[in-house]
Amino acid sequence: MKTAYKVFSGLLTTVLVVVLLISMYVLVSSKATGGQPSIFGNQLMLVLSGSMEPTLSSGSIVGVKPIEDNKKADLEKGDIVTFYSPIKKNQIVTHRIIGKQGTGNFTEYLTRGDNNEVKDPMPVPASKIIGVHSGIHVPYVGYVLEFLQSKNGIALSMIIPGLILIVYNTVSLFRILTSVETKQQIKSNSTSA
Repeated sequence: MKTAYKVFSGLLTTVLVVVLLISMYVLVSSKATGGQPSIFGNQLMLVLSGSMEPTLSSGSIVGVKPIEDNKKADLEKGDIVTFYSPIKKNQIVTHRIIGKQGTGNFTEYLTRGDNNEVKDPMPVPASKIIGVHSGIHVPYVGYVLEFLQSKNGIALSMIIPGLILIVYNTVSLFRILTSVETKQQIKSNSTSA
């Protein structure tokens, strides 16, 4: 029974510490990159629509490798790119390049979602490209990541595990102290008899 309790205790502590560390990483990384956490040089982007299904499913996170400005004109047909919408300010879109026009600083890309029947209404200037899909694609985790970036998600993912750890460690410390007191009482009773 004690061995099972120790294993459960160690596992619970490890899980809670990992949740706290991941939550802190997502929070710090999100603030440092202006809203999107990054890992191994890839910005993690949330896929919020089904426009790229089945390649990239809604609710996924995808890795986007940032592209230097001087390389933005080198993208090719078939690349999946993430860019700022030329129509809606501050909207980020991930679609596939289906065509290219212009050269150098005047390069523009024709894009379309794999699940869309028509191309996007406006060409995307190379300057609006954020990066290219790096191959990282984790289905459904985007919903969790989106929640963790919200105020409620930050609170729940940091405060609750922290409180559980504090309560758990307080109870463990109380048990240890009670055990020590019991052993001292037994020892004191046996020496006085």
